[in-house]
This record gives sequence, C-alpha cells and structure tokens, in this order.
Amino acid sequence: MSFLYPRRITISRPNQDETLGAQPYSGLRRDNETVIAEGLAAHIQIDNKTPPAPMKLPGDAISTPAWKIIFKAARGLVRTGDIITDDQDNRYQAISADWGPMVTSCRSQILQP
Repeated sequence: MSFLYPRRITISRPNQDETLGAQPYSGLRRDNETVIAEGLAAHIQIDNKTPPAPMKLPGDAISTPAWKIIFKAARGLVRTGDIITDDQDNRYQAISADWGPMVTSCRSQILQP
C-alpha cells in the first residue's frame, strides 16, 4: 500500500453457466466466481460523471453513484462484468475499463449486499 494506492482489491469473474433449462439463481455469488487477481493496490473514488436518475421522480436520488477504481494491472485483465472486492468487503461490478500507459481505471457500480 502507498499514499496514492491506499486500498487492496481482488478481481474475480463470474463463472458461465452452460446448463440449459430452469436453474436456481446463480448470478453474482462469491461461490460462483473465479479469482483473477488479488492483493492489488488501488485507489477508489466516487466518479462525478454519473448521469441523472432516468425517471426524475421527486423521491429519486440526484444520480446513480458510480465509482472509479484505479490500479496497476496488465492490459486486458479486467473486463466488463467482472467483480472487484475491496479491503472493506464492498463489491463493485465493472461497467467499463480503460487501460492507460500507467494504470487501469475501472468505472464501476457498487453491488448491494
């Protein structure tokens, strides 16, 4: 850990279910994921480029929060739909990944427990 990357993350990928027909719920459970990388130093911050709530009802939040997770990793390691778990056991689903020359930046949405 460092001043710039004070958090630790684990990246996992949901397993594909090849079974046909009606199945019990198997999406986004920890026991149905394969760990891709763990112990990566990261910086997690709120992403201020979030769109407003689509329905614009009086009780709606101003926007749907998104998170930017920045870390050093190989190009292409993270894909859309991967799950990023931080050191406080918060789970985020990657919406998009941008691989720069120095860091990978993932725009993510937090998953509710």
